Amino acid sequence: MAILETLLLGLAANGVYDLTKETAVLAFKSIKQNRHDLIEAAENAAKTKDDDALRNALAGAIEVAAATGHVKIEGAFLSAVREAHFDHQQGTIIIGKTRVNAPILVTGGGAGATGKTTIGGGTVLSSSGTSIDVGRGASITMTGGASIKQT
Repeated sequence: MAILETLLLGLAANGVYDLTKETAVLAFKSIKQNRHDLIEAAENAAKTKDDDALRNALAGAIEVAAATGHVKIEGAFLSAVREAHFDHQQGTIIIGKTRVNAPILVTGGGAGATGKTTIGGGTVLSSSGTSIDVGRGASITMTGGASIKQT
């Protein structure tokens, strides 16, 4: 029985690795396609070997992409200097009892998305000019290409 358990554990770990890798690749592709300013700042910092500038260029944004997987953020505090973007793509994102703060905040799906984002009770999403406070027991659900952009 131990051999079978070891084999199944190995298969499960490999599946999680593949899903995580796919999600990371999609997130980097999204940044490369949509955030030329971040790519340029990172490339300039890398050329000059300025580690602080590189860290500052990359630390200003939060990019969460579910791909075909499942992302759950529960009881957290997330803050971004520039923007935060949660894209469910073909997967699922659940945010609950969490505070998210960024000058620009986008939640939901992009073009061609078929997944779902649910923002649960006790969550506050704040941008530079707006705030959405989802009360306890309430939720906001977006499917497909539906999204909320706060600026």
